Amino acid sequence: MIERMDLQLAWLTTFVAVVDHGGFTAAGRALGRSQPRVSAHVAALERAVGDTLLIRTSKEVTLTVAGARFLPKARAALAELQAGVEEVRTLRAKLKGRVTVGGYPGLSAVLLAPLMQQFRRLHPGVSVVLREGDPMQLEEGLAHGEVDIALRTSDVPQVHHDLRSSQLFHEKIVLVAPKGHALGAGSPVELASLSGGTVIVTGDPYAGWADYRDRLDRAGVDPAEVMVIAQATTIVAMVAAGLGVALLGAFAAQVAALGDGVVTRELPGPLWRREIRMYRRAGRVSAPAVDAFVELLRQEAPGLTSRTAVWPRG
Repeated sequence: MIERMDLQLAWLTTFVAVVDHGGFTAAGRALGRSQPRVSAHVAALERAVGDTLLIRTSKEVTLTVAGARFLPKARAALAELQAGVEEVRTLRAKLKGRVTVGGYPGLSAVLLAPLMQQFRRLHPGVSVVLREGDPMQLEEGLAHGEVDIALRTSDVPQVHHDLRSSQLFHEKIVLVAPKGHALGAGSPVELASLSGGTVIVTGDPYAGWADYRDRLDRAGVDPAEVMVIAQATTIVAMVAAGLGVALLGAFAAQVAALGDGVVTRELPGPLWRREIRMYRRAGRVSAPAVDAFVELLRQEAPGLTSRTAVWPRG
């Protein structure tokens, strides 16, 4: 038995092409591969199976006894793989339904928008809708069946116990300072210098909540003023005007179109990362369209958030 079945699909394709086209050069032309690459594939396949499959002469290529035995198996394997691909494509084409995804500003723009675009292209029969809100609004939407899945920070404790969640990643929290500010250069960032100054954060000033206040306390930072602004673009404008230094989620900072008047710095350590979890309603039978969206999310999200998030290893 071949150890771990280390057969590459390209080797099988090349071997069958050499037989079908009567030679290495012709097979290379058909596959768009160089003749040395074709020879290397066949040689690697022969090493893997442990026997010579083709007899090479200057005039022709013929099958050995082993090659004749192996050829129909190789053809069957390639045919089965192609059939599997066609079945998956058929399933995608037939997938119907609606997926309502909950997110928050910043994450919706950096992650969900491109993900929804890709999902609609893969599954044109599925309608994908975005619902934005703060953590509690997203939780209410899930609890009342208005949202299928929601991505939100775990900083805000969960209230509805009929929801289940799983960790996705940690969003980075960044410092935004006016250009020329002392915190805009040097390493590491000296957060102690924020004490006595103005720090601008995201939040809802009317509902009485603000992001990152607890982290400032744990870092021993006591600003003279904490200004709570709802929109990240407004925060960046305030920083550029010299009205304070801001703490922003990395998603929001990326979307805010940071200009020449400000600089962005990553903040050190796990304190300045916030956990983002995916929430779903427990005990509810998941629709195939929702499961397909979750699968695509887990596949594509790490690449879409490589600069703004830290994903668990493995």
